Amino acid sequence: MQNLTLNQKKVLDFIKSYVSKNGTPPTYEVIAKNLGYKAKSTVHHYIEALISKGYMTKENHLSHGLTLHNEGNLLPVLGKVAAGQPIDFKKADEHVEVPSFMVKGPGPYFVLQVSGDSMIGECIQDGDYVIIRQQKTANQGDIVVAEIEDSATIKRFHKKRTHIELHSANEKYKPIIINDSAQLRIAGVFCGLLRTQ
Repeated sequence: MQNLTLNQKKVLDFIKSYVSKNGTPPTYEVIAKNLGYKAKSTVHHYIEALISKGYMTKENHLSHGLTLHNEGNLLPVLGKVAAGQPIDFKKADEHVEVPSFMVKGPGPYFVLQVSGDSMIGECIQDGDYVIIRQQKTANQGDIVVAEIEDSATIKRFHKKRTHIELHSANEKYKPIIINDSAQLRIAGVFCGLLRTQ
């Protein structure tokens, strides 16, 4: 969940209040008038920022098509991540609703669908959706999404003196050894999972 500017928060709070009183979102004109903005384009700018940060979606080109999301917990699904062998890390425009307790602390966050069984010892199963906090570093023992040569995998991170090891949670799979840390990029750290089955 990304932080809001004061004006973005002011617009969001007004929309929430208006929806709770009236049952529908306000028009851009109503927002502008009530918040003292001279132009509807100013409101449009703030609405677009709120949409891009996951606080709401827009069903159509009318402001009445706005849908608020609880505490900004609508997260993008960026594709699949291997819990066996690395697979391609692709982007998608699907979103899922995530409970607020999984997105505490600084973000941004994103979601990946797990493919494979190498993390079953951590109760991460094939088909699960994992919530990832985007960051470039990891602590010893963190479960991370690591990008290796343009593919991504989810593993437990272990930094040794001379190399990095990415460990599965399934005895069928050997650790991935990375001797050159330049070959590895941490995409984020595991924060929780959603199971759809």
